[in-house]
Amino acid sequence: MTKLLGSVMALTLLTATGCGLMGGGPRKHAPSAEEWHPPTEMIEKYADKDGIVTRAALEAGLHTDFAKADGNHDGCLDESEVRAINEQRWKVDASTASPLIDFKHNGCVDFEEFAATPRSLFDQLDRNGDGKLTPAELHPGRQPSSNASPGGS
Repeated sequence: MTKLLGSVMALTLLTATGCGLMGGGPRKHAPSAEEWHPPTEMIEKYADKDGIVTRAALEAGLHTDFAKADGNHDGCLDESEVRAINEQRWKVDASTASPLIDFKHNGCVDFEEFAATPRSLFDQLDRNGDGKLTPAELHPGRQPSSNASPGGS
């Protein structure tokens, strides 16, 4: 009987330790040293010197980026062109990357598919519908820089 009681106690102790009950709560993972990339990075590159992204600047930038990616200039990104863009996005943005996908299932990614995610993000962030994103709209919750002058310049 003593052996059985000892075995039960040992099993209970091992189970409690494995579940974190005796270790002071759940184990904490070490913080990641990797930099976090906000999804707004995909449209911030079209900002002017004041950090404002207009709808017109977004569209112009997307057309320029699409033309650069469309190596054979046929108005549609083929599998190899899409793969190159997606690999680059993954290198830069890791898990926050938004891959290009042939949603129309026509064998290529056209400009509308290419521009869909940045346009959607722009529309979500442009809550007042004025066609421009200020730094505050691009980064809600971010505190203004302490070295910014009171006048905004």
